[in-house]
Amino acid sequence: MEGHEFIRELFFTLSKVKGRSPFLGVSQESPSEAGSLTVEGELESCDPLLKFSYLDSSAKTVSVRGANVYIASLYGNMEGKHFTIPAQAEFPFVAIKGSEDVVKEIKSSPISNLVRTENVNGVPYDENYKDDNILDELRISLENYFINRAGITIVDGPVYPGPYLPLVGEPYASAFERLIKERKKDSLIGIVKRLNFSRKLMRVDGLWKLGGNPTDDVVVMELGKGRTSYITPVFREELPLSDSKLERFMVYVKVRDSVFRVESQDRGLLCRGVSTALRDVSYRGIPTFIEVADRLARKLSASAFILSFSYAKSLIGVTYDDWNTFTLANLEVSN
Repeated sequence: MEGHEFIRELFFTLSKVKGRSPFLGVSQESPSEAGSLTVEGELESCDPLLKFSYLDSSAKTVSVRGANVYIASLYGNMEGKHFTIPAQAEFPFVAIKGSEDVVKEIKSSPISNLVRTENVNGVPYDENYKDDNILDELRISLENYFINRAGITIVDGPVYPGPYLPLVGEPYASAFERLIKERKKDSLIGIVKRLNFSRKLMRVDGLWKLGGNPTDDVVVMELGKGRTSYITPVFREELPLSDSKLERFMVYVKVRDSVFRVESQDRGLLCRGVSTALRDVSYRGIPTFIEVADRLARKLSASAFILSFSYAKSLIGVTYDDWNTFTLANLEVSN
């Protein structure tokens, strides 16, 4: 089924129960991180990757009577082959949090195989389930679908996505843990470019001596002060799971006025990921292929939102916030 056909059918289905249901609110989860980082020495020299896949995902929410509709998008380049969702509607890219009537209507519809109404462990997306977590779970499952079919892959984001699990309650921790376990990790590199909320480096003893509690980007800019490019030592971080532990190696890279983090569970692959990133950086100091994936994923997400909003407005009704998002989505598509 084409993506636009699915979206049309989805909102026709939701319109069948609009008169019996109010709008839902939005609940959010605050991000947090903890755990220790250890210094593992300087990064080695190595060659960049000759071929690799890369991807990014994005997601938006449409609020209608009786339901919040979460729509994820993904752009991937699988060694030269373009991969776009929702243009290709072949894997669940929509989640619904709604009333019993809404969920029943969705489950009995012909599009039910492309809509998630519960998390990966079968916990329903009811009115108490946090909206931010639904969006993250949906995006991560979409990324896993691509990553598990590709060879060496660079994802725009961390290799182990989601919050720091020991600080997360249920049913969220077990859902994120399962998504992490389902992800093919031995050939994966992550590039994290949004560091203005991350404070991992403040957990490294003796690294920062100027006082305060700065974010990672500020720390790296200061460490690399006066240099056009700078690479930190390699850090190792452990992620505890319920029955085991995962580890990842990471470095921070400063290019002009930008900072990004490169990470992988394999130190050799980390080195090649850094070399690949530095081989092709944009004028903003970010790897060009990451900027391309980010821009196209956002455009796909904005286009899906615009189409969804158009159907929702005429068939069900939308909220004031969705009108604002509609305006911003049009700007994203046109830029």
